[in-house]
Order: sequence, then C-alpha cells, then structure tokens
Amino acid sequence: MTDPTTPNPPDQPTELPQPSVPPVGGPPSAATADTTLVGEFGPATREKRSHVRAWAVGGIALAIALCCGGAVIGTVAGDEPEATAGASSSPAISPTSVSPTTTAPTTAAPTSAAPTSASPSPTKTAPPPKPKPPSYKTLTERQWKLIAKDPDGYLGKTYVVYGRVTQFDAATGVDSFRADVAHRRMADEYDYETNTIFNGSQSDLDNLVEDDTFRANVTVLGSYSYDTQIGGETTVPLLQVDSIKVL
Repeated sequence: MTDPTTPNPPDQPTELPQPSVPPVGGPPSAATADTTLVGEFGPATREKRSHVRAWAVGGIALAIALCCGGAVIGTVAGDEPEATAGASSSPAISPTSVSPTTTAPTTAAPTSAAPTSASPSPTKTAPPPKPKPPSYKTLTERQWKLIAKDPDGYLGKTYVVYGRVTQFDAATGVDSFRADVAHRRMADEYDYETNTIFNGSQSDLDNLVEDDTFRANVTVLGSYSYDTQIGGETTVPLLQVDSIKVL
C-alpha cells in the first residue's frame, strides 16, 4: 500500500477524480471542497491538491466567464437584429426633407352673387285709387251772383250753370266762347244776364254754336279781362267746361 505521505514520481501523476462542475449560477463553496480533500489524502497531497484546486477553480471561473460572455454575446446578437430591423423600418428623416410651411398671404376677392336665371316675380301693388269725380253743386240766384262778383274767391269750385251762347266765332277760337249765364234754365233767353267766358276742349265744343242754350258742369278758374269792340275793357268770370249739353 502506498504511503500517502510519499509524493508520486513526476512521470506517474496521480489519477485525480474530475472535479464536478458547479452550476452556472456560481462557484462551489470552499467548505465543500476542503472537506472532500481532507477525507482522502494527507498533507503533501493537500498541498498538491491546492494547485489542482486552484486550477479547477480557475477552470470553473473560466467556464462561468465563457458562459456569461456567451449569454451576453447571444443577448447582444439577439437584440441587434431587432434594433437593425427597427432602424430599417423607421424612415430616415433628413433635416432638409421637411421644409417649414409658409402660409402665403391670400387676397380675398370680393364675391359677387351670380345673377339668377329666374327673374324676380313682380311685386303686385294695388292700383292707385281712382280720383273721386267732382260733385257739381247747383246754385241759387244769390249764390251765382256772389260767384259772378268775386270769381277769384271761388277758384277751383265746381257748379252747374245754364246759359246762352252770345259769341263763338273766329275771334274767340274753337276752344273758347262767350255766353250769358244764370243759376238755372230760364224761360226766356234774355233772362240770362251775366256775361261769362268759357274755355274747353275742341271736341266737347264742336257741336256748340252761337245762340245755343246749354247746361254745363264747370270749374271756376277766376276772373278774366278782355278788350271790348267799342274800345273799352271788361272783367268777367272765367269757367272751365268739364261737360256740356245743348238744350
């Protein structure tokens, strides 16, 4: 039996049991290694084993470092494609590709309403009321004498008068004549006493001649002065003929 205190010759290394590799999580505790070595060998072997243990610990540390390095490299290698993919999927934005938008000043042109094709319907307005026809008042003898005395005081008034034509010739014209007038129709033609001048439209007076007796609706125009044949001047009432009827 070999003395455990005698070291092995250099050319015959002692066959050592392979140290168990601890899990990647960390190196085996020193207490476990020491217990295993002290139970089987003596002091000389322990010294030799210390070198072996140092080698084993170094190998374990190397294995752990390799494992950790591989995990880091794998992680980096695994993350790098994602980063590359993310980078390739994102469009590169060049600072010169995005130009600031400048809002150009706009000049608002005045809007004009287009003429509509439909013509506006004419507004229906009530026709102006027809002027009320004048009312012609009949006169008494006294009322007629008041008008004959001051025709200008009855300007625009409308009455019914009666008379006899005393002059209707080239001197008076076709739209004027002279007549003797009374407030009513008289029995004798010489009973018409007031000398009067009448003006009217030629169409209304076409059928009237000298010595005719008539009934007329008239409007007072005031007074009128004219020269007589004997060289004098006279002023008489002036009446406008609105309608006339030969009696």
